[in-house]
Amino acid sequence: MINTDHWAERWPDHPVIRTFDEPRAVKVDIGRALPLGRGGASRADHVSMRVKTSALYMSGYLDGALKFWAKMHDGQWLAGVTVRVTDAGGTNSVDIDMLVTADAVTEATET
Repeated sequence: MINTDHWAERWPDHPVIRTFDEPRAVKVDIGRALPLGRGGASRADHVSMRVKTSALYMSGYLDGALKFWAKMHDGQWLAGVTVRVTDAGGTNSVDIDMLVTADAVTEATET
């Protein structure tokens, strides 16, 4: 994860990085976090079955842990999250640390 330990706030009463003692459970909308279909990013129309079943499955809402909020120079907030990504079959998984815009994160509801 991005290390914020040495960040020195100029105005401590109004921090621009807000960390949590315990991460908060969130859902991350990968379509918003990584808008791969817009802005020049492209995807292959024909992908082999090997890739479809073995590669990172990054679609829909993924479970995540919100670790901190960081304010950008223009006033927007970014969420520092860790998401667990699997392959399509759920056999393999990897935790990925990301900075995503606030609109890509929603609080997870208990089921």
